[in-house]
Amino acid sequence: MSLERDLSVVVKTFERPEALRRLVDSIRRYYPEVPIVVVDDSAEPFETPPNGVTRYWHLPFNSLGVSAGRNFGVRQVETTYALICDDDMVFGRKTDVVRMLCTVQTTQFDVVSCRWLDHDPWRSVPRGYRRYEGTLDVEDGVLVHRLGATRGEISGLPVFDIVHQFFVAPTDVLRANPWDEGFRVAGEHVDFFLRLKERGVLCTRLPDAVVDHCPQLPDAYARFRGDTAGDTRRLNDVHGLTGYVAVGRLFTRSDRVAHVLPGTVAATGRRAARVARRLVRKGRLRA
Repeated sequence: MSLERDLSVVVKTFERPEALRRLVDSIRRYYPEVPIVVVDDSAEPFETPPNGVTRYWHLPFNSLGVSAGRNFGVRQVETTYALICDDDMVFGRKTDVVRMLCTVQTTQFDVVSCRWLDHDPWRSVPRGYRRYEGTLDVEDGVLVHRLGATRGEISGLPVFDIVHQFFVAPTDVLRANPWDEGFRVAGEHVDFFLRLKERGVLCTRLPDAVVDHCPQLPDAYARFRGDTAGDTRRLNDVHGLTGYVAVGRLFTRSDRVAHVLPGTVAATGRRAARVARRLVRKGRLRA
């Protein structure tokens, strides 16, 4: 297996240039040669794509939405496998894409994700491991998403109906099961995995591989991505739903102790250090 020969990273980006640069830098820190495909329908293209991007497409402003953008990116992939990745992710030393790819190649699973360490978008404080992966069932017209629940195990790994939007899959599977381009900003992920479930596609998540989710919400992004009502109506219409219920907790109670409190203390210390340095420069505090 050769990661650089076998897999490409597909990123759909919109109005978050700094987030994209941060993502690409983090990928290159751990995977210097893996191809990175970026699809961008922001108002302004990069004059020069971020250093490390292999192929970059800029399309007309706000012309795609997330579903069409991912489908466009997957069509450009020249490798057997693709890693689907949002632009606000950050790779770390535990982001083991090699193991994710190996799991797809050596087990029955077609979709392999990892744990997702979520961060507060305003303070950059880790919130904990987001337990979004789980099962999906339609009960009396209501979509029931059981967070953290499984369908059992295969090859020692849990079987989920849905995982995070950071996963490795065969390129052919993604082309055969494209995202519904009627969804522009929301709902596409649930719709995508409901349809994979109907077709018997198996999904899992590695327990000891981790990626960081560090959202950025600049005004230009939020202005076009905040209105999800149309996508919610489409999800209900397509699947005959009358509502949605999540069962369980996205974060465990221990997350506050393990992540939120230490992160808050560290962030407070960094702010205090910055203020102190500023006061020293202004001569209002002795070093």
